[in-house]
Amino acid sequence: MALVKITTNDSAFRGHDPERIAAALGELTYSAEGFAGSTVAPELTWVLFEQLPGTAFVKATGIPSQPLYYVEVTTLHGAMTEASKHELGACITRELMTIEGCAPIEENAQRVWVRFFEIADGDLVVGGRATSLATLRALVAGKEIPMDTTISDPADFSTAFDHALNAADADRLLALYEPDATMRTSDGSVVEGHDLVRQEVKNLIAAHAHLDNHTRHVFRRGDIALIIVDYTLWITTPDGQRIESRGTATNVLKHTPEHGWRMLIANPRGIA
Repeated sequence: MALVKITTNDSAFRGHDPERIAAALGELTYSAEGFAGSTVAPELTWVLFEQLPGTAFVKATGIPSQPLYYVEVTTLHGAMTEASKHELGACITRELMTIEGCAPIEENAQRVWVRFFEIADGDLVVGGRATSLATLRALVAGKEIPMDTTISDPADFSTAFDHALNAADADRLLALYEPDATMRTSDGSVVEGHDLVRQEVKNLIAAHAHLDNHTRHVFRRGDIALIIVDYTLWITTPDGQRIESRGTATNVLKHTPEHGWRMLIANPRGIA
């Protein structure tokens, strides 16, 4: 699941088939991720061509006589090793030199810059679902996509909650609650159990909720933790208005060996 973005001038690929270029660079990239020979990986690898006028590429010494190439490779964190990044960078450079029809000597290779970006688990949403490296590997292997909601540190709970809600993933969000969880709703009423909590979760998703949590304190005693969380919540009202609310939640988490930390009591209204 990678994006290869090539920025160069508009004459660099003149007379060449962009599909062939994309196929070649894409194969180099997903092979570097460890997915050589996969039938799924090509569908998850995008190549973006950004071709600009020749005057857009100017060195401090003036407009170069030959094309310059700036390549960005964006992948999920951990998909490539440092060694595979270096090898991919070299392979992309050689491929671009071959397309251009020049020798991959040092003077020519210096015109290709390859930069890598890594996306943390949960920071990429595809198809409305937060994506992780485990999800990618499951997709490529043709396996059922895992829904890993195991949280080993209560300080990480709020971030996981953010990712699930902002991805509008009701199942992943509900999995963060204990089956007998208690939730205080926005109107001050209290609901208990997965069925009622699920309805509240669906209401938030239907309102296109976006949440930004910041954990202020974590107090832990054995398998119980109290987390104090400052939050900003944006929702869309039935009449289409986008409104923002801020507050401090006091939430109680419970830890089990099977599921890690999960919400036992959700009190978004804090002491109010």
